[in-house]
Amino acid sequence: MEWTLFHAIIMAIAIPVAVVLFARAISYKVKLMQKAAPIPDPIADHKTRIRDFFTIFLGQQKLFQERLPGLMHAIIFWGFCILLTRAITLFGMGFAGFDFHLPFLGFHQPLGKMYSLVKDIVNVLVAAMVIYALWRRYIKKVPRLLNTPGALFVLLMILGLMISDMIFDGTLHASRNTAFNAWSPVGSFLGSIMSGENGVLSSGAIFLGHISYFFHCLGILVFLVYLPMGKHMHIVTSVFNVYLRPLNRNGRLTQLDLEDETIESFGVSRIEEYSWKDFLDLYTCTECGRCNDVCPAKRTEKELAPRELTIHQKHFLLDDEAERILAGDTSKEPSKALVPDVVKPEEIWACTTCQSCEQACPVNIGYVQRINALRRSEVLNHSRFPSELKRAFKGMETNNNPWGIGASTRLDWAKDLKLPVWGENGTPEYLLFLGCAAAFDDRAQRIAKALVNFLLKRNISFGVIGVDEPCCGETARRLGEEALGQMLMETNVELFNELGVKKILTPCPHCFNTFKNEYPDFKGNYEVIHHSQLIAEILKTSSTVENIDSPMQAVLHDSCYLGRINGEFDAPRTVVSIATGREVLEPLESREKGFCCGAGGGLFWLEESGKRINHERFNQLVQTGSDTIVTSCPYCLIMLSDAAKDLENQTVAVKDIVELL
Repeated sequence: MEWTLFHAIIMAIAIPVAVVLFARAISYKVKLMQKAAPIPDPIADHKTRIRDFFTIFLGQQKLFQERLPGLMHAIIFWGFCILLTRAITLFGMGFAGFDFHLPFLGFHQPLGKMYSLVKDIVNVLVAAMVIYALWRRYIKKVPRLLNTPGALFVLLMILGLMISDMIFDGTLHASRNTAFNAWSPVGSFLGSIMSGENGVLSSGAIFLGHISYFFHCLGILVFLVYLPMGKHMHIVTSVFNVYLRPLNRNGRLTQLDLEDETIESFGVSRIEEYSWKDFLDLYTCTECGRCNDVCPAKRTEKELAPRELTIHQKHFLLDDEAERILAGDTSKEPSKALVPDVVKPEEIWACTTCQSCEQACPVNIGYVQRINALRRSEVLNHSRFPSELKRAFKGMETNNNPWGIGASTRLDWAKDLKLPVWGENGTPEYLLFLGCAAAFDDRAQRIAKALVNFLLKRNISFGVIGVDEPCCGETARRLGEEALGQMLMETNVELFNELGVKKILTPCPHCFNTFKNEYPDFKGNYEVIHHSQLIAEILKTSSTVENIDSPMQAVLHDSCYLGRINGEFDAPRTVVSIATGREVLEPLESREKGFCCGAGGGLFWLEESGKRINHERFNQLVQTGSDTIVTSCPYCLIMLSDAAKDLENQTVAVKDIVELL
């Protein structure tokens, strides 16, 4: 098998054409990103970003949330990384002959022998993983997978590349008349078959070798040109999406400048008002459907499906609006309204902001910020929102709580308690911020009473603001009422700073997240402690621990805003374990994969139609065989208690961690 000038001519034409077409497609999308809005935070903390590059991008860490499919994708990805050297070698052969090799990678050199062995193993493994992927898609028919022509084309192309490389390698071995070689097991084995009994390659085998060579090299170039055109754009963009992810946006919404009089609209009402990072997210979506699998709205058959939301926005951007945006004609109206024509109102008001989708996404796509930006536009620009929210907004505006109950009754539940008020006896260590639920919901008030009694018994220095305790603003912001949310937060910061607050203790993960992650944007910097964290520390260092009256087997429900969003999983488990003296049961979906109760994102105030999220979660928890469901959030407690009533389950108790004590 000999190299000819024809090989060089084909490569000399094909490579520049493919590179130019690829560069044009990438340049088009980069120019589109440049027309988008800037990101709110600088690209900083490169140490963390480099770590993410190695763990999430190169290590494919997030893919392994599903073991076998994750391994399949990782092997294909790692295989391509390893075979990149082989691809360079093959293109070099096109110009320099079939004896060409990269430095130190010659057929008889030690490093070359090792690479040859690895290359053969990788070819076989990648081919096997592609066959497994085809089986999952077209025989097993995994529901979340979209079996598009593009997906089939890419899988068959990858399989063809692996097979063609192995066949070409076999013809090279046969033409060199080499015996079986353990350093190149696949190539030498195929070569022995091709060479026949007389050890001479037939004309058919030679022709097959040349065809395999051209198929492999031209196939790579076709693949290169195809990448920017479909979902496999993520092969190019995922490294950037991982590296440039907003590090400090987990649980933190962007801050709108409501004082800027040059801003004509707030939130996102036109696609180009998204940031360039949002555009990069849209480009990078792999359409794998992992986000859909974990979304509580999708799982309970609501309109929202995170993947479809992203796909629709991507196609709207690239197919309908790209030319207008690139032309810079901001006066021209979009071809369709972003809401309700591209994204349905029912979609944006079904999101619990639990961030399960973001946890599951293997390429770090953000969903919650994009949905919240649409909510802000709907509320602030168009005054369009579900009618049930009018009462919640009015209540926060007039009575400092979404229940709309008079603020003067905020401490009625504590009339029989010796509740220390901030400032009456000096400055205490902690401001106990109980939150609106504990003040106005009968069930949540029992958490407040238990917590206050625990703190008093332990002589913890704390105080409450009293009837003047305001709403933290979290509900307003999550529902898109940014103006009301900011007003509440700015009022609180002024009050807290005037009182000299340094540490805030709260039983509400929503208050906890807001004080910790969002108040610094409003010059409110405090040490924020969730009650599970303080109680866990006290119990771990205590010589005596209160025991419950009777042994119970407890299962813990992870609050999204305490667990997945703020990374606190251990403290609640420590409390439950010590209080019950038994190991904490874990539901099928727990910790980072915990399933939402349905109250997040302000959905506590919306009527839920059809299958209910809290019922779904309650049934998951009951399936553990536990007699007690334990929460660390008043909203989770209310939602799961309501589920027990709705489902007429009187055998399982629902308690907050502090109630165990």
